[in-house]
Amino acid sequence: MQEIRSGIWQVSGSQPGPRLVILGGVHGDEKTGIEVVNKLHAIFETGQERLSRGTLILILGNEEAIRMNKRGTSPEHNLNRMFTEQHLFGPVLDFYESFRAHELAPLLQSADISIDIHSTSVPSRPFIPCAFTPRHENVYRWFDADLVLTDPDYILGGERSTTDEYVASCGGTGICFETGFAGDTSRLPAVLESTLNILADQGMISRSRIRAPPEPAYKVYRLTKKILLTDEGFHYAGTFPMPFQEVKQGEIIGYHGTRPERAEDDGVIAFPKAPEQWHVGHDLFFLAHRIR
Repeated sequence: MQEIRSGIWQVSGSQPGPRLVILGGVHGDEKTGIEVVNKLHAIFETGQERLSRGTLILILGNEEAIRMNKRGTSPEHNLNRMFTEQHLFGPVLDFYESFRAHELAPLLQSADISIDIHSTSVPSRPFIPCAFTPRHENVYRWFDADLVLTDPDYILGGERSTTDEYVASCGGTGICFETGFAGDTSRLPAVLESTLNILADQGMISRSRIRAPPEPAYKVYRLTKKILLTDEGFHYAGTFPMPFQEVKQGEIIGYHGTRPERAEDDGVIAFPKAPEQWHVGHDLFFLAHRIR
C-alpha cells in the first residue's frame, strides 16, 4: 500500500494484470462510496486481502468537500463534470475541483476499469448510470441493481464530463454505480462485497467462495432532456417525484413560475435533485425514456 497523492493509494500485485481504479467521495456528502474506499484501504493495509496481479488504485475524490460534508466546495463546482477535453487540456483554475480533476485525470486515463461509487440526494433504488455494453455489464453485473441509465448524447454534462465517460474515451471501461440515498449507508456491506467480487472476477485477488451473480433482466433507459432551475422558480405539479417515476407524453410535471414543464414523450424522471440543492442555472431533474 502506497499513498501516491493525498487521498490516493496504490496497491500493486506481484504479477501483471488489470489496472483498476475505485473512487468514492467524488461528491463529498455521499458516504457509502467514501466508506467503501476506506474499508478497502484497511483490508489491504492490514493484509486481510492481498493483490495477486494487477494494480488497484483507491481514491477519495473530493477531499475538500468530504471534509466539509458537502457535495462540492461550492454549488458552482462539481468534480464529476470536470473531465471535459477543454478543461483537462487547459490550465488549472482557481478552485479545488479543477485542481483535483487535473490530478486524477492521468490515473483515470491509464485505467482498464474504473468504478465510481455515488449516491443520490433523494431516496432511490440502486441503479447504474453508465454505458450499456457487454464489457460494462461484465463488471457491473456484480452490483445489486437492475436499472441502467445511459447517456450517449451527453445530456448530463453537455459533453463528455464524468469519470466513467472520460475512462471510456481513453479506451477503458468506466462504471458509475448509484447505491441509493446519500443519507443511507445500510448498503455498504453489500457494495463492499460486490467490489471485492469484481476484483476476484478480474483475477486480482483470490476468493474461495465467490459465486457468479444471477443474470439480471436489465431495464435500460436513455437520458433525453435536462431541466434547469430558472429565475422563475419551480414547483412540481404533484408531490416530489421518486427517481424513475413514470410520466406520460404531454403530462405537466411542474411549473417554472406559471410556465408549465411538460413531458415531451412517455418516459421517467431521473436524478430529481433535493430542493436544498437547487441553484439557478443548475439541473432540477432529467427525463429519460426506456430503450430496453
